Amino acid sequence: MNPTMLWVGASNNRKTGNIPQGYVGIDKAEVERSCEGCPMRYDGCYHWLGSRRAQAAMQKVAAVDAERYSLSNAISKSVRAARYIRAAVGGDPWIFSRETVEGWRSKAIAKGFKGIIMYTHFANEKARHLKGLALASVHSLEEADDRIREGWRVAMVAPVKVPGSKRSTLNPIAEWQGEKFITPDGVEGRVCPAQVKRGVNCNTCGLCDPARDADSLIVFLQH
Repeated sequence: MNPTMLWVGASNNRKTGNIPQGYVGIDKAEVERSCEGCPMRYDGCYHWLGSRRAQAAMQKVAAVDAERYSLSNAISKSVRAARYIRAAVGGDPWIFSRETVEGWRSKAIAKGFKGIIMYTHFANEKARHLKGLALASVHSLEEADDRIREGWRVAMVAPVKVPGSKRSTLNPIAEWQGEKFITPDGVEGRVCPAQVKRGVNCNTCGLCDPARDADSLIVFLQH
């Protein structure tokens, strides 16, 4: 059976903005399959620690009303200001074919959106078919170089946190002091604008749209 993305038309996530969002998996087993082997699965993944509960509720409804979480329905319920769609908020998109993901993007653009923002932890193996459709999520500057050489745009979580973070689990982590992140190959990462500039979110920024000809490395501060 083909995998399923559950789409919702709105979000209260301040970082992304109020845009349509997609969650991988018609049930927990499908989400687990998509995440199997991800180093974040049992080490701080925000989805499994938080938004997984909301997804579980969606899955119960989807079992009897699949259309409620279709991309078409999500787009129809989105706010007029939405420019982008965020896919795979929970779960990893490698389990979807390139044709399927290209179909999402084409539908979004046909409805006036600029594109779809999506990340994968498996760019070096299971998600090679999604190059250009997703950003490669990496865990070191060395790994960033590897993926960039292969033609990916890359996103990396830094070992420092957003200045002023109140999250107790991040207390032992130092705050970002403006230091630069440069790979061994000399690629300088750009810190996510939504984390360091007021009034910016994914919807207004769009830097992580994989189709954009922009920075090769985007750095996220822990938050």
